[in-house]
Amino acid sequence: MGKMKEMHMEMQEQQEARDIMEKHHPIGQERYVAEAEHERNEIIDAMHDIAQNPSINQLNNKMSKKTMQEKLQKQPEPIQETRKEVLTRLYKENGLVREDVYKDKRGFSTITRSGVDKIAAKNGITIGYEVILLDVKEGECVLKAAATMKVGNEVRNVMDFGEASVSNNLTGGGKKWLVSMAKKRAMGRVVLTLAGFYEQGMYSQDEMAFEMND
Repeated sequence: MGKMKEMHMEMQEQQEARDIMEKHHPIGQERYVAEAEHERNEIIDAMHDIAQNPSINQLNNKMSKKTMQEKLQKQPEPIQETRKEVLTRLYKENGLVREDVYKDKRGFSTITRSGVDKIAAKNGITIGYEVILLDVKEGECVLKAAATMKVGNEVRNVMDFGEASVSNNLTGGGKKWLVSMAKKRAMGRVVLTLAGFYEQGMYSQDEMAFEMND
Protein backbone atom coordinates (compact mmCIF):
# COMPACT_ATOMS: atom_id res chain seq x y z
CA MET A 1 0.00 0.00 0.00
CA GLY A 2 2.89 2.37 0.87
CA LYS A 3 4.71 1.60 -2.36
CA MET A 4 1.62 2.39 -4.46
CA LYS A 5 1.31 5.74 -2.72
CA GLU A 6 4.97 6.51 -3.35
CA MET A 7 4.61 5.58 -7.03
CA HIS A 8 1.52 7.83 -7.35
CA MET A 9 3.33 10.78 -5.79
CA GLU A 10 6.34 10.20 -8.03
CA MET A 11 4.14 10.14 -11.15
CA GLN A 12 2.41 13.37 -10.01
CA GLU A 13 5.77 15.08 -9.47
CA GLN A 14 6.98 13.97 -12.90
CA GLN A 15 3.80 15.38 -14.53
CA GLU A 16 4.24 18.70 -12.73
CA ALA A 17 7.86 18.81 -13.89
CA ARG A 18 6.79 18.18 -17.50
CA ASP A 19 4.16 20.93 -17.23
CA ILE A 20 6.79 23.39 -15.98
CA MET A 21 9.18 22.44 -18.77
CA GLU A 22 6.47 22.76 -21.42
CA LYS A 23 5.39 26.14 -20.05
CA HIS A 24 8.92 27.53 -20.26
CA HIS A 25 9.76 25.87 -23.56
CA PRO A 26 9.06 28.12 -26.59
CA ILE A 27 6.52 25.65 -28.01
CA GLY A 28 4.96 25.22 -24.60
CA GLN A 29 4.73 28.96 -24.14
CA GLU A 30 2.83 29.30 -27.40
CA ARG A 31 0.37 26.64 -26.28
CA TYR A 32 -0.19 28.33 -22.93
CA VAL A 33 -0.64 31.74 -24.59
CA ALA A 34 -3.14 30.27 -27.03
CA GLU A 35 -5.11 28.61 -24.21
CA ALA A 36 -5.12 31.86 -22.19
CA GLU A 37 -6.28 33.84 -25.24
CA HIS A 38 -9.06 31.33 -25.89
CA GLU A 39 -10.19 31.51 -22.25
CA ARG A 40 -10.15 35.34 -22.36
CA ASN A 41 -12.25 35.37 -25.56
CA GLU A 42 -14.77 33.02 -23.97
CA ILE A 43 -15.10 35.38 -20.97
CA ILE A 44 -15.56 38.42 -23.29
CA ASP A 45 -18.24 36.57 -25.31
CA ALA A 46 -20.07 35.61 -22.12
CA MET A 47 -20.00 39.22 -20.88
CA HIS A 48 -21.26 40.44 -24.25
CA ASP A 49 -24.19 38.01 -24.10
CA ILE A 50 -25.06 39.21 -20.62
CA ALA A 51 -24.99 42.84 -21.76
CA GLN A 52 -27.15 42.15 -24.80
CA ASN A 53 -29.74 39.99 -23.04
CA PRO A 54 -31.86 41.36 -20.14
CA SER A 55 -31.62 39.62 -16.82
CA ILE A 56 -34.37 37.44 -15.43
CA ASN A 57 -35.34 40.21 -13.02
CA GLN A 58 -35.56 42.72 -15.87
CA LEU A 59 -37.75 40.36 -17.84
CA ASN A 60 -39.94 39.75 -14.81
CA ASN A 61 -40.24 43.51 -14.21
CA LYS A 62 -41.23 44.11 -17.83
CA MET A 63 -43.73 41.29 -17.73
CA SER A 64 -45.11 42.57 -14.43
CA LYS A 65 -45.56 46.09 -15.80
CA LYS A 66 -47.16 44.77 -18.96
CA THR A 67 -49.44 42.46 -17.02
CA MET A 68 -50.44 45.29 -14.68
CA GLN A 69 -51.22 47.60 -17.61
CA GLU A 70 -53.32 44.91 -19.25
CA LYS A 71 -55.23 44.33 -16.01
CA LEU A 72 -55.87 48.05 -15.60
CA GLN A 73 -57.09 48.29 -19.17
CA LYS A 74 -59.38 45.30 -18.72
CA GLN A 75 -60.94 46.51 -15.47
CA PRO A 76 -64.65 47.16 -15.96
CA GLU A 77 -65.86 50.71 -15.56
CA PRO A 78 -67.78 51.42 -12.35
CA ILE A 79 -71.50 50.86 -12.68
CA GLN A 80 -73.46 54.11 -12.77
CA GLU A 81 -76.55 53.91 -10.58
CA THR A 82 -79.74 55.78 -11.36
CA ARG A 83 -81.26 58.02 -8.69
CA LYS A 84 -83.93 55.42 -8.02
CA GLU A 85 -81.32 52.68 -7.60
CA VAL A 86 -79.24 54.82 -5.23
CA LEU A 87 -82.26 55.66 -3.08
CA THR A 88 -83.37 52.01 -2.98
CA ARG A 89 -79.90 51.02 -1.82
CA LEU A 90 -79.85 53.76 0.82
CA TYR A 91 -83.27 52.73 2.12
CA LYS A 92 -82.09 49.14 2.58
CA GLU A 93 -78.72 50.11 4.10
CA ASN A 94 -80.45 52.31 6.68
CA GLY A 95 -83.28 49.92 7.50
CA LEU A 96 -86.05 52.25 6.32
CA VAL A 97 -89.58 50.96 5.74
CA ARG A 98 -92.59 52.38 3.90
CA GLU A 99 -93.73 54.38 6.93
CA ASP A 100 -90.38 56.21 7.05
CA VAL A 101 -90.99 57.80 3.65
CA TYR A 102 -93.74 60.37 3.12
CA LYS A 103 -95.10 60.74 -0.41
CA ASP A 104 -96.37 64.26 -0.89
CA LYS A 105 -99.42 64.79 -3.06
CA ARG A 106 -97.41 67.29 -5.10
CA GLY A 107 -95.29 64.46 -6.47
CA PHE A 108 -92.17 64.27 -4.29
CA SER A 109 -91.13 62.18 -1.29
CA THR A 110 -89.53 63.14 2.01
CA ILE A 111 -88.03 61.29 4.97
CA THR A 112 -90.18 61.35 8.10
CA ARG A 113 -88.83 62.18 11.55
CA SER A 114 -88.75 58.46 12.42
CA GLY A 115 -86.71 57.84 9.28
CA VAL A 116 -84.21 60.58 10.16
CA ASP A 117 -83.83 59.10 13.65
CA LYS A 118 -83.19 55.63 12.17
CA ILE A 119 -80.56 56.94 9.79
CA ALA A 120 -78.78 58.83 12.58
CA ALA A 121 -78.76 55.74 14.82
CA LYS A 122 -77.71 53.38 12.02
CA ASN A 123 -74.69 55.51 11.11
CA GLY A 124 -73.72 56.52 14.64
CA ILE A 125 -74.17 60.20 13.82
CA THR A 126 -73.58 62.60 16.71
CA ILE A 127 -74.99 66.13 16.60
CA GLY A 128 -74.28 69.30 18.56
CA TYR A 129 -76.53 72.39 18.44
CA GLU A 130 -75.90 76.09 18.91
CA VAL A 131 -78.51 78.83 19.19
CA ILE A 132 -77.86 81.50 16.57
CA LEU A 133 -81.10 83.43 16.99
CA LEU A 134 -83.99 83.10 19.42
CA ASP A 135 -86.65 85.79 19.55
CA VAL A 136 -89.74 84.40 21.22
CA LYS A 137 -91.61 87.72 20.92
CA GLU A 138 -91.10 87.85 17.16
CA GLY A 139 -91.50 84.08 16.88
CA GLU A 140 -88.14 83.40 15.20
CA CYS A 141 -85.42 80.82 15.89
CA VAL A 142 -82.27 79.72 14.09
CA LEU A 143 -80.13 76.81 15.30
CA LYS A 144 -76.77 75.61 13.97
CA ALA A 145 -76.18 71.85 13.90
CA ALA A 146 -72.69 70.30 13.65
CA ALA A 147 -72.74 66.55 12.96
CA THR A 148 -70.05 63.87 12.81
CA MET A 149 -70.11 60.38 11.28
CA LYS A 150 -67.30 57.83 11.16
CA VAL A 151 -66.90 55.73 8.01
CA GLY A 152 -64.08 53.20 8.44
CA ASN A 153 -61.02 55.23 9.40
CA GLU A 154 -62.50 58.42 7.97
CA VAL A 155 -64.42 60.96 10.06
CA ARG A 156 -66.93 63.08 8.16
CA ASN A 157 -68.18 66.40 9.50
CA VAL A 158 -70.97 68.62 8.28
CA MET A 159 -72.62 71.79 9.52
CA ASP A 160 -76.02 73.28 8.62
CA PHE A 161 -78.83 75.42 10.04
CA GLY A 162 -82.46 74.99 10.95
CA GLU A 163 -84.81 77.96 10.97
CA ALA A 164 -88.36 78.42 12.22
CA SER A 165 -90.54 81.48 11.92
CA VAL A 166 -94.13 81.80 13.07
CA SER A 167 -94.89 84.33 10.37
CA ASN A 168 -92.94 82.73 7.50
CA ASN A 169 -92.52 78.94 7.61
CA LEU A 170 -94.67 77.45 10.36
CA THR A 171 -98.30 76.42 10.19
CA GLY A 172 -100.84 74.90 12.58
CA GLY A 173 -99.41 73.30 15.69
CA GLY A 174 -95.86 73.94 14.56
CA LYS A 175 -96.19 77.56 15.63
CA LYS A 176 -96.29 76.43 19.26
CA TRP A 177 -92.94 74.61 19.02
CA LEU A 178 -90.60 77.21 17.65
CA VAL A 179 -87.27 75.83 18.91
CA SER A 180 -88.28 72.21 18.35
CA MET A 181 -89.10 72.83 14.70
CA ALA A 182 -85.79 74.64 14.14
CA LYS A 183 -83.94 71.71 15.72
CA LYS A 184 -85.79 69.10 13.63
CA ARG A 185 -84.93 70.93 10.42
CA ALA A 186 -81.29 71.36 11.36
CA MET A 187 -81.05 67.69 12.34
CA GLY A 188 -82.72 66.50 9.14
CA ARG A 189 -80.33 68.48 6.99
CA VAL A 190 -77.07 67.30 8.58
CA VAL A 191 -78.19 63.66 8.92
CA LEU A 192 -79.47 63.34 5.36
CA THR A 193 -76.36 65.09 4.03
CA LEU A 194 -73.96 62.73 5.81
CA ALA A 195 -75.95 59.63 4.82
CA GLY A 196 -76.07 60.59 1.12
CA PHE A 197 -79.80 61.33 0.82
CA TYR A 198 -79.47 65.07 0.35
CA GLU A 199 -77.42 64.79 -2.82
CA GLN A 200 -80.23 62.66 -4.26
CA GLY A 201 -82.75 65.41 -3.58
CA MET A 202 -84.32 63.81 -0.50
CA TYR A 203 -85.30 66.14 2.33
CA SER A 204 -86.84 65.66 5.74
CA GLN A 205 -90.59 65.96 6.14
CA ASP A 206 -90.08 68.62 8.84
CA GLU A 207 -88.23 70.76 6.34
CA MET A 208 -91.27 70.78 4.06
CA ALA A 209 -93.84 71.15 6.84
CA PHE A 210 -94.35 74.84 6.26
CA GLU A 211 -95.48 74.20 2.67
CA MET A 212 -97.86 71.35 3.30
CA ASN A 213 -100.88 73.51 4.02
CA ASP A 214 -100.19 76.15 1.36
